[in-house]
Amino acid sequence: MFVAKNDEPKFAFDAPRMNGKNFVSPAKGQWSMEQYFAREGVDPLRYAFEGKIAVHPGAGGKRIQPSMVEQTLEDLSQKPRTGLSVAYIHVPFCETQCLYCGFYTKAYGKEQSAQYVDALIREMQLWDGRPAQSQGPVHAVYFGGGTPTALEAADLERLLKAVRTYLPLANDCEITVEGRLHHFNQEKMEACFAGGANRFSLGVQSFSTEIRQSMGRLAPREAVMRGLETLMGYGQAAVIVDLIYGFPNQSMEIWLEDIQTAMDLELDGMDCYQLNIFSQTPLGKAIREGRMPPAADIPMQSSMFAASVEKLQKAFYYRLSLTHWARSSRERNLYNQYVKGSANCLAFGPGAGGNLAGWFFIHQNRYDAWLEHVNSGKKPTAMIMAPSPHFYLYRAVAFALEHGWIDMDALEKKFGVELSALLEPLLEQWQRAGLVAVSEKKAVLTLAGQFWQVNISQLMQDFLKHYLEDSELTGRVADASGA
Repeated sequence: MFVAKNDEPKFAFDAPRMNGKNFVSPAKGQWSMEQYFAREGVDPLRYAFEGKIAVHPGAGGKRIQPSMVEQTLEDLSQKPRTGLSVAYIHVPFCETQCLYCGFYTKAYGKEQSAQYVDALIREMQLWDGRPAQSQGPVHAVYFGGGTPTALEAADLERLLKAVRTYLPLANDCEITVEGRLHHFNQEKMEACFAGGANRFSLGVQSFSTEIRQSMGRLAPREAVMRGLETLMGYGQAAVIVDLIYGFPNQSMEIWLEDIQTAMDLELDGMDCYQLNIFSQTPLGKAIREGRMPPAADIPMQSSMFAASVEKLQKAFYYRLSLTHWARSSRERNLYNQYVKGSANCLAFGPGAGGNLAGWFFIHQNRYDAWLEHVNSGKKPTAMIMAPSPHFYLYRAVAFALEHGWIDMDALEKKFGVELSALLEPLLEQWQRAGLVAVSEKKAVLTLAGQFWQVNISQLMQDFLKHYLEDSELTGRVADASGA
């Protein structure tokens, strides 16, 4: 959905893989039920599939012609948003590139901070007063990157205040600033508070100095912990960290120690993510060329996932989604939850992606091209995807599975689709494989199913897409468009 997105680790995308081959949704006339099935007769946690087939599951839409982008965007800008809405503000700068990151685009220099914030504010002004931006509350705002905390303190404060000026924020709007602890000093922290930030998502990834520095993270363990303690000490915002399992040289002991450290700091929450390695990243190249040992394999990663679930449940953390854990009620994780469903998303900055009523758009990724468009008074959109006729159904499925279960009866009533009947053969096989438990039109992911959730979500959406759009059965189900 996003070139630079919410607070999940910034990994680039390779072609998804299934059973060692590039996985592609089946074309009409080339479909077989078996390609949606998991392996049976194996430990499902470790071996249900060969690997992950998606990073952000989705059924996609149809790309509109480049010549129609400007007019389509103009039409979308005149339609008021309805339902849940969020906003994403992208900051592309980083002081250094982390080895695993596929989203690094622009090195940071102090002189760029004011110029960039000036341009971001101009971009917000382009649609000021237009219904798509100015009508309907915005429930969550996310400053992502890149590294938003790389910006200078004065620029962070005025950018946050500009968001309040040009976006109609809900009274309880969650305003998240993502970043790293390196160079995130008290002056910058206080500037964020002055601008209205009420949530911080810090990319710690690991508290181990050895693991951190091997991945290009600059601050050692002690500095990271001091920074978190300082930020928590203000008592002004929810503070959470990202943790990643599966790094090269990261043992189970180190992974569990990372979780324990976050727990000991009494942070408001943490996110536990699986490392995905892609060929174009420095880490992918280093492993391929033998300059770094391999990362944990899928069986080891699945064991690390299971260990984190057990440890956090025993400590009475509660799950906001399968990867997001909260210790206190201050942590809500609204942006990440809403954006995984069908919420509208206003987007600002180079490479940022958004969504208006199912119409997905992505801005110019090159900084210079984005800046040129903004300075000429044009919205810097490079591409728009028209929604599938069943967009809202697919997103409802994706949202439900992000939380570990799906209520087919409720979705049938909402969308008029024979969901339980359509999914029955798929769910029967997944139940035999140990990935789901089905009862009374509800399918609940097992621990193994939780680990393989992205596969299950992608396959289920592709399966429904085949029946609802690509096959001769289309006529027997109701059209869910506009639901």
